[in-house]
Amino acid sequence: LEANTPLPKHILDVWVIVLIILATIVVMTSLLLCPATAVIIYRVRTHPIQNGAV
Repeated sequence: LEANTPLPKHILDVWVIVLIILATIVVMTSLLLCPATAVIIYRVRTHPIQNGAV
């Protein structure tokens, strides 16, 4: 897109909605994945025998 041409308002509204949806998806997946990664790191540290498999 050229900087000279101003965007129509509805396109900006659509972009805002898309960005909000993407932000909520990222937040939800991070909230779901952070405990999972913490559990994986905890299990790897408590069971060093399985370190080769990871």
